[in-house]
Amino acid sequence: MRELKKDLMQPKPTFEAIAPDFGHSFTYLKFDNTNINKNDAWHYHPEIELVYVNGGTGKRRIGSHVSSYTEGDLILIGSNLPHCGFTDALTGNENEIVVQMKGDFLGDTFFTLPEMKKIHQLFEVAKAGIAFFGTTKKRIGRYMEGLESKRILNVYLQF
Repeated sequence: MRELKKDLMQPKPTFEAIAPDFGHSFTYLKFDNTNINKNDAWHYHPEIELVYVNGGTGKRRIGSHVSSYTEGDLILIGSNLPHCGFTDALTGNENEIVVQMKGDFLGDTFFTLPEMKKIHQLFEVAKAGIAFFGTTKKRIGRYMEGLESKRILNVYLQF
């Protein structure tokens, strides 16, 4: 019985400090077989995180929820919600894209606009984590993959 109790004890998540690159309001990270995501620690941060895993099978651990995904994943993780990394060498995914943004990345009053009520509600629901499926997962994933070329273009335009 003692060992079972030990297994049920969950370590405290560690705080992860996130700092976007100079001149950016969000962080964009892309992991693949040449750049493996090594952050598999149980952690949290105040930033909202959108994660797209292109293909593969793995486990998601968000808050007190543990489940599996197949054929990739698209997850919206709310502010300060503990979670682990979603891919490793055994996942078999093509790539993993992580976009992290502060809750006020669009300004202090943006979400008070009537047109943004649904988006604000989405971010509120995301405080418990949201997994997307089907065509939504694939469509948003393609947009997220496209952010890389826009980010690279912005770097060239700054010079």
